[in-house]
Amino acid sequence: AWDAVLFDLDDTLLDLRSAQHAAFDATMRRQWAGVADVDPAVLAEATEAFASDAGGHYGRYVAGELTFEEQRLARVADALRTLGVPEDAATPLDGLWTTDYEEVVRGHWALFPATADVLAEVRGTGRGVGIVTNNVETYQRGKADALGLEWVEVLIGSDTAGAPKPDPAPFLAGCSRLGADPGRTLMVGDSLRHDVEGARSAGLVPVWMSPDAPARGGAEEPLWDEEHACWRMRAIGGLRTWLAA
Repeated sequence: AWDAVLFDLDDTLLDLRSAQHAAFDATMRRQWAGVADVDPAVLAEATEAFASDAGGHYGRYVAGELTFEEQRLARVADALRTLGVPEDAATPLDGLWTTDYEEVVRGHWALFPATADVLAEVRGTGRGVGIVTNNVETYQRGKADALGLEWVEVLIGSDTAGAPKPDPAPFLAGCSRLGADPGRTLMVGDSLRHDVEGARSAGLVPVWMSPDAPARGGAEEPLWDEEHACWRMRAIGGLRTWLAA
């Protein structure tokens, strides 16, 4: 039985990867006209490198080594090199990749299918609902509100509890604000390290949302993953299995 559930936000509730792909493509075409001649496979590789942050720049931002803008520009620079952009055009244009990109990506923010309905169903059972995320609270609060999640009162950002995930502090802060026992609180997220391992270390019940998770008869029902010592499910709809528990 469980009393509350905490969720990661990006790529758990919000399909951030798709939004980043769309915004990167649109902004890159404004950065460099030559992108129209690039092999589509190479462009796809560069886009994925940016979205997945192959260079680990976002982690440096979370650690306080880069600003939010600096990590984004570093990711763009990596992608430009992947595309083979001429050196004189390979410096990301600051205004383009901060203000303009931000406007475009916000226009593509969207929840994964069924997310709003499942969250409402969890809320309807009287269980606490919160968000624990590895970006600053004010930015993520604005993002959640834009997605129609303004009713989620508990949102713990990377700057809220003094340390980002996977440190136990943000998970425990979320439980504290919900008035929930960590041992009776689910933590749902897409990151094995930040969400699953972090939640486990804080005494929560980890649920790994993984599109390639095994399924029983094609159902969304969460299954226990012995290797990673966590529950694992393909999509948020798997929580419906437990709503009556």
